[in-house]
Amino acid sequence: MRFWPKRSAKRLGRDTRGAAAVEFAMVVPLLFAVIFSIFEGGWIMLQSIMLDRAVDMTVRELRLGTFAAPTHEAMRQRVCDRAVVLLDCTQSLTLELIPITSGSASYPTDNARCVNRSSPIAPTLRFNAGARSDIMFVRACLVVSPLTPGLGLGLALPKDETGAVRLISKSAFNNEPA
Repeated sequence: MRFWPKRSAKRLGRDTRGAAAVEFAMVVPLLFAVIFSIFEGGWIMLQSIMLDRAVDMTVRELRLGTFAAPTHEAMRQRVCDRAVVLLDCTQSLTLELIPITSGSASYPTDNARCVNRSSPIAPTLRFNAGARSDIMFVRACLVVSPLTPGLGLGLALPKDETGAVRLISKSAFNNEPA
C-alpha cells in the first residue's frame, strides 16, 4: 500500500463530516460567556437598585424625623428589611451617617468602609445622626459575591481579596427643622 500525500490531502479537504461539531465547540463557550455576563450584570444591577431604593426609603424617615434616635444596627435592619433580594444583608452591609458642616470641606473624601469577609474585625464606622437642620451624608456599602466569578463580567468586575464585589449607595439630605 502506497501513501499519496496529495491525494489524501484532497480527500481530507472535501470531507465535511464533523464541520458543525468543530464550529459548535468554538462558538458555544463564547455564547455561554455572553449569556452568563448578561445574568451577572442583571443580578448586580438588581442588587444595586434595591440597595439604593432601601437606603432612600430609610433616609426619608431620617429626614422627616420619624426614625427617632437611629443607631447603626437599627438603620441597617431597616435597610435590609426593605431590600428583599439582598442575600445576607445584615452581615454584609455597613452604613455611615456623617454631618456635613460647611460646604464641601467636610464632605468625606475617603473610600467607603465595607465589610471585610476575611477578617473578624468590623470596620470603624462614622455614625452620627446630627441635629435638626443639619445637612447629612449617608453612605452604604454592601459586599456581594458574583454569580460567575471566573467568567465574563464576573471576571472583569473589581473584587476585594475575598472575591466579593462592593456595591455603594450614597445620599445627602437635610434634616427637617423641628
